[in-house]
Amino acid sequence: MALLALLGVVLCGRLSHPWTYNDDYNGAFWSQAARNFSRAGFLSSAGVPAPLYFGPPPIPSDALYVHHPTLLAGMMFLDRTLLGESEWASRCLPVLFSLLTASLLWLFVASCAGWRQAAFILAFFVAAPMELHYGQMVNFEALELFFLLAALCCFHLWRLRRARLAGAGILICCLLAMWTDWQGYLLVLYLAGQILLKDRQRGIKMAGALLLAALFSGAAFLIQIHLAQPAAWHELLSAFRERSSHSDLSGGEFTGAQWLRAQFSYLTSLFIPVTLLLAAAGAVLAFCLRDRLSPKETAPLQIATALFVIGAFYVCALRNQSYIHDFASFYFLIPVAVFPGFLVERILRGIESRWPGYPAPAAAAICSIAVAALIWSGVRSLADIDTQFCILDDDNTEPATLMPDIGRLIDKSFPTDAVIICNFDPYYSPLPYYARREMDHAVRTFADWQSAISDAAPRPAAGIIWADEPNAPELLRHLSPSETRPVKVDGIPFILWLPLPPS
Repeated sequence: MALLALLGVVLCGRLSHPWTYNDDYNGAFWSQAARNFSRAGFLSSAGVPAPLYFGPPPIPSDALYVHHPTLLAGMMFLDRTLLGESEWASRCLPVLFSLLTASLLWLFVASCAGWRQAAFILAFFVAAPMELHYGQMVNFEALELFFLLAALCCFHLWRLRRARLAGAGILICCLLAMWTDWQGYLLVLYLAGQILLKDRQRGIKMAGALLLAALFSGAAFLIQIHLAQPAAWHELLSAFRERSSHSDLSGGEFTGAQWLRAQFSYLTSLFIPVTLLLAAAGAVLAFCLRDRLSPKETAPLQIATALFVIGAFYVCALRNQSYIHDFASFYFLIPVAVFPGFLVERILRGIESRWPGYPAPAAAAICSIAVAALIWSGVRSLADIDTQFCILDDDNTEPATLMPDIGRLIDKSFPTDAVIICNFDPYYSPLPYYARREMDHAVRTFADWQSAISDAAPRPAAGIIWADEPNAPELLRHLSPSETRPVKVDGIPFILWLPLPPS
């Protein structure tokens, strides 16, 4: 319980913080989707979200996001309806599912291999910087990992006991996983393959039910997005091609060696390197002892293996995704916790059997101290991972509240249907979420400024200029002084531009 409490405290540490960390883009992304459902109606787009639309309703079909299943967007809408619109309300959803994942992992392992091994596994799970940092990120990962783990737990209960309730749990959890993200479909294929290879006589009906559920789930999703956007299937196919390609954010291509270096960097920064070595050693030991372990003892190891296979396939198949996003390896959390915990437990059992007079509590205490040091290391690593998303200049610091403060200024200063042009924010931050306006970012020259005005038509255009940006004098030289107004936001000078309506 202390480990769960510690995880909850760390995950809630930035619960109310604005979307100003580098990895907070997804939070604003899905919060805007929930906001648009509230503005335009959930059924107006057949439940398909529009997370990047900031204009007035109705929402055009080409603004809909058809690249992923839609359960997360629906849950964010429900979350917003129940708790209101705020950063803490949005983060409550992934924090809740992260705590549920940790609790389920602990309880399942305890029922199969004992409380001590469960405690060590939970400790390695809590120590991972990947969990401490991304466990509160508003995106698919926290929800999907819980549904995958719950489905695998139900699967092993079904194999051990043939309980109907466990069989129903498999189908329900797999459906929830499939409607959350694509790993759910990989899980169905994995489970059906396991049944057909090892338990065909007794499990053929379950394998058939899983494959039919995947077939109908995929068909329903395709129908849903086609109803919302006629060109959705083409967009979805293009997204899969892009995510499996070797293209990077700049439009160039990365090599296989660059991809491998990126994955090594992500794994060693978001998982403590020692735990990766322990996980490898634990996996080897589990393989060597596979014939000596009981079915209950192997269940957590089989779950870890399944999630490793699914996670590895996802990372390797969607190379663009895993090259750009360091959290693509999020699903390795369970195997990187289970195998080290298994290894530590086996070491302690070996000590107890080899030296019966040796005080086992002393050995357990030594292991506990070492694990506590790993947890402390994981918590301290957050200082290097949690970096601010700067919208002005990456080389200099800026106030943590600057982004939401500028957004609120835009919201109260310009018409609701205006497109806002600015000469900063080159990396497309969550600023439009706070501004509640569509924005044209990082416009450098007056020719580009005029082009942005033309692109905004027939909607009105307005602008905000960072006065200390080197291109600001050129832009201001072409704008009428009667249409501009100087302001300061958190001590930083800006110029608001609101063109006068034509006579």
